[in-house]
Amino acid sequence: MLQAVLFDYDGVIGKTFERQHNWFKYWAKENNKPFDFETVSDFQEFYNKEINKQGGVQNVYDSLGLPCDMKDPEHDVWPAYKRFKKQNPSPLYSGMPETIKNIHEMGNLSENPERNTRLRMGINTTNSWESIYKELKSNNLAQYFDCFITEEVLRKYHGAGDGDSLKKPAKVSLALALGLLGSKGQYTIHIGDTLNDLSSSQKVVRLNPQNPETLITVGASWGYEGRDKLEKGLKTADKETIHFDYIIDKPKELENIVKDKLKK
Repeated sequence: MLQAVLFDYDGVIGKTFERQHNWFKYWAKENNKPFDFETVSDFQEFYNKEINKQGGVQNVYDSLGLPCDMKDPEHDVWPAYKRFKKQNPSPLYSGMPETIKNIHEMGNLSENPERNTRLRMGINTTNSWESIYKELKSNNLAQYFDCFITEEVLRKYHGAGDGDSLKKPAKVSLALALGLLGSKGQYTIHIGDTLNDLSSSQKVVRLNPQNPETLITVGASWGYEGRDKLEKGLKTADKETIHFDYIIDKPKELENIVKDKLKK
């Protein structure tokens, strides 16, 4: 029986990419540079092309001619971005607040008297706590989650502070989330919007390397990569192609999956 639902944040709960579009537009203006992407969709095509190259987000800044050094935490871009995020919170996708509340209610013991424990929910994100909490709180959603794996958690867990090495598609954040939720991978839904989310959900090792756990995967087509890319799946190191168990186009569809899994 389903034990937990684990959400990615960026591109699943929050419209983070819209804020990214506004950020680069803002930073270009601050640096007197042209920015030729008026719509989010136009910028997303360019962004995905650049970020998939070796070097990731640094390529986006370089291609736009914008000052940034991803390896330098003292660079002027970081305090500017921090100020921008505070002034420009990321709105939530339509229907997502209601879906989170409805899933929480479906998982109540009063609704499922045959269960021993209620359905638990968590967030696993590469974003910071500061970035997500304000929006969750303002929408009265923070109370519904039992765990939060964020950038700060991974940085502390790493020991040397290199939390980036533990971010998805690394599986460490999933292992931490399962431990905090007290759930088994095969009874946990992980909803994400990228192939990195799919990859990180496979064969997660916690205590026993001989007993990896694979989560139930749900792809959100409204997020960063879109339905076409999600449907293609991902080739593993073993040359096996893996796919999401489900791909959905609206948050409401997640409720139907949860309802079905709660019955089994």
